[in-house]
Amino acid sequence: MNAHTRLARIFGIAFITGFSGAMMPGPMLVLTIGQTGAHGMAAVWAILGGHAALEVVTVLLLMAGLRHVLQRSALRGSISLIGGGFLAWMGADMMRAAGVASLDLARSAEGLPWLQLIFAGATVCVINPYFTLWWATVGGGQLAHAGPRNAVEYISFYVGHELSDIVWYAVVGLIVVTGVTWLSPTVYSWLIRVCGAALVALSLWFIWTGTRLIWQGTGGDAAEGATAETAAEGCAGAPSAYDSRE
Repeated sequence: MNAHTRLARIFGIAFITGFSGAMMPGPMLVLTIGQTGAHGMAAVWAILGGHAALEVVTVLLLMAGLRHVLQRSALRGSISLIGGGFLAWMGADMMRAAGVASLDLARSAEGLPWLQLIFAGATVCVINPYFTLWWATVGGGQLAHAGPRNAVEYISFYVGHELSDIVWYAVVGLIVVTGVTWLSPTVYSWLIRVCGAALVALSLWFIWTGTRLIWQGTGGDAAEGATAETAAEGCAGAPSAYDSRE
């Protein structure tokens, strides 16, 4: 696989799975709807700016923590399996809950000062346990699955993930600002179902890749062990210079 294909794959995976967090109702969605009603579309970009800054730190921490782990196939495969399993559960849960999910676009709130609005974009995620759980499982699983090799590939992962947030929240913001009503409860439910189905399909790829990496890692460890044992036996059985003099 050439470098451009790897970048496209990493970007695509991050973009698709990013919707699993972006589309589900939560404190960031409530904040965005309320502040967009007060400030207009500028509130969307301010909130996303704070959110993106937090996720830069998150990805850097994952890079630091997984850098050595990603060099070992078995551990990388295990993380990919965990991420794939959680992604499958998340996708199935999204499809199950799609029928009762609602998006209250009429909610408004008093406008926050701009710096406070940027800070709030990060804070609402820090206090949301779903955010931490998502990055510890799905986010880590994506990195283990893709195995980024350099800074450019990590940047591709980050940009792909952030773009999913930008697309979704831009749509929400435009609907609030313009008063467009095409995003009815039925349409929203079907969007969640489609996204959930895509996540389940993607999770199968994660699980398959994780299983293959574990198999390769176990085989590699066994081969290294056998090589070391053979070398040790060879050294033990080889006559020494002292023996030859006798």
